[in-house]
Amino acid sequence: MSLPIKQVGLTIFVFGCILIVIAGCGEKPVAVVNGDRITEEEFVDKLKKAGGEQILQQMIDRQIIEDAFQKAGLKLSEEDIAASLQEIQSRAPSPQAFQEYLAASGVTLEDLREDLKLQMKVEMLATKDVQITEEQLKKFYEDNKGRYDKPLRVKMSEILTPGKQQAQQALEALNKEGASFAAVAEQFSVSPATRQYGGQRPVTPIDQLFPMELREAVATAEEGEIIGPIETAQGWYVLQIEQRLPAETATFESAKEQVNKDFKRSRAVHIDVLLKQLRQEAVVKIVAPEYRELDSNYAGPQELPDFGGEQSPPVVTPRTEQPAPPPATQTE
Repeated sequence: MSLPIKQVGLTIFVFGCILIVIAGCGEKPVAVVNGDRITEEEFVDKLKKAGGEQILQQMIDRQIIEDAFQKAGLKLSEEDIAASLQEIQSRAPSPQAFQEYLAASGVTLEDLREDLKLQMKVEMLATKDVQITEEQLKKFYEDNKGRYDKPLRVKMSEILTPGKQQAQQALEALNKEGASFAAVAEQFSVSPATRQYGGQRPVTPIDQLFPMELREAVATAEEGEIIGPIETAQGWYVLQIEQRLPAETATFESAKEQVNKDFKRSRAVHIDVLLKQLRQEAVVKIVAPEYRELDSNYAGPQELPDFGGEQSPPVVTPRTEQPAPPPATQTE
């Protein structure tokens, strides 16, 4: 189950708004339009009607997953979470680009971390019963050997201009003493993907560079070299080669950790089956009348805790149908 980042942020925001209303601040305005107030209570009511059921479902599923993970005795280290988060960050052209992506998504780094943590727990639950032998791993490696080789890669920055004349002007600016490629890129480049990041591109295999016209020139360029102008259908490119990463041929031993992960994923219980099973095993009772239809997703509680205040809803007998079994474990 993958919960989109924007949904995570919305869940946190709506939940916070609901707490504000519960605290008795529902009449406080969130906006005043021509002298008329839009109160927090009105605002939250609209949010609940627009996405309340979906968000409640997500919050319940999150708790179910957390409980199942703990019950299964699984452990997720802070080091593993940090490594996965670092991998995601490395895909952005620059740290600044990554921060701007988070801001545009309406979430913080901690929101992303919590969402990633949940997804890692789901994967561990889905693969916990997969049986592995050394022979299976070796065969999986041989069948997918090319996946683990690392081709020649390059880290570079670009300036894209609509015409050759502008590309020549960019080159002249780069040849001036003390010139900064990032500053020249911001001045001349029209690339929507990299201009605001000083022209930086993420590390990319040379045989996957786009446009294709760049590949031949980059293949023979040295670190630190500025090349161009290069004509393409998109425009004229000026490139600076920052780093060349040599090709690496994997061995079973060097790739074993990743092979193990990939093999498990190939045998994992499908997420829809896993989530259905966890829901059927969970003790859940939807108390809010407007969301009672969600009750059909769960077995229902044998008893409901008394939280005080109004009388607890009547006890609902759990449904008796069995959860869908996970797919049979495949064998080689």
